[in-house]
Order: sequence, then C-alpha cells, then structure tokens
Amino acid sequence: METSHPQEETIPLLSLRRADEAIGVVALIVIVFSILWGVVSRYIFPQPAAWTYELAIMAFAYLVFFGAVAGVRLGTHAAIDVLVTALPDTWQKAIAWFNYLLLAVFFLVMAALFAWQAWTSRQVHTIALDLSRSLSYGPLALASAGMFIQHLIVERPSTGRVHRNVESLI
Repeated sequence: METSHPQEETIPLLSLRRADEAIGVVALIVIVFSILWGVVSRYIFPQPAAWTYELAIMAFAYLVFFGAVAGVRLGTHAAIDVLVTALPDTWQKAIAWFNYLLLAVFFLVMAALFAWQAWTSRQVHTIALDLSRSLSYGPLALASAGMFIQHLIVERPSTGRVHRNVESLI
C-alpha cells in the first residue's frame, strides 16, 4: 500500500480546487443552524418555522453529493479488494479497467438524470420556501459531473491506485 500526501493541505478551502469541500462545509453549517432554529422556534414562538426542515433536507443532499466529489478526489472512498488482490495480475488489470469504466458510466448517467430532473421540475416549487425544485436537483447534477471528472483524473487504472490519508474538513 502506497501512501501519498498531496499538497491538499496547503490549498486554501476557498479555492476552486477545493470548492467541493467548501460547499460541503457551508451545507453542514446550514443544516446545523436550520435544525437549531427549527427547534428554537418550536419551543419559543407560537408559530414554528416551517421552512427549516425543507432547507435542512436540501443542504443535506448538497453535503452528501459534494462530499462524494471530495471523496473521489481525495481517494478516501472505501475499497475492499481482498478477492481482487488474490487474482493474477492480468485479471486485476481487467477488473480495474472494468470498475473504472463502470463508475465513469454511472457518474455520467447520474449527472444526466439529475440534469433531466432539474429541467423537468423547474416549474415545480417547494412548499415552505417556494423555491424551484431545480435548486434541489441542479447542484446534484453538477456534483455528479464533478465525481465523473475527478474519477477520470484520480482513478486511472494505468497509473495504479494510490491510497491517500488526507485530513479533510468533511
């Protein structure tokens, strides 16, 4: 197992290269304060804030998907390759290429389906905040495209898998 420590730690969080993590951090902050305000408004005010649940759900989707982009970029996703490493090298290479292509197609299909969903639901609005549902699905299409791009860059079977141990904010 090879461990690599790229210069991710020195890149500022508010840079384009770490935008996925910055979006995840903002989403986490929105979730915490939204739920906190929902609880406070439920017990202090006569009319609780109805929008907090809706906002927290949208922010949670952003956190999960943009966190997945960071996970693909940093190589921190789970990999159980005990069976594959027991196979001959030619089989390992074939399986690596199959996984690479399968995940690339999966990310592309997810991006296309979320983009389609964002387009078809642009006239549908949420109940409490009266926001277009495209605000829910559009960023998920962008995150899926980001996972596709990061997957193509980081997980090339020809270069071999590099396990990373990078501290991330999410």
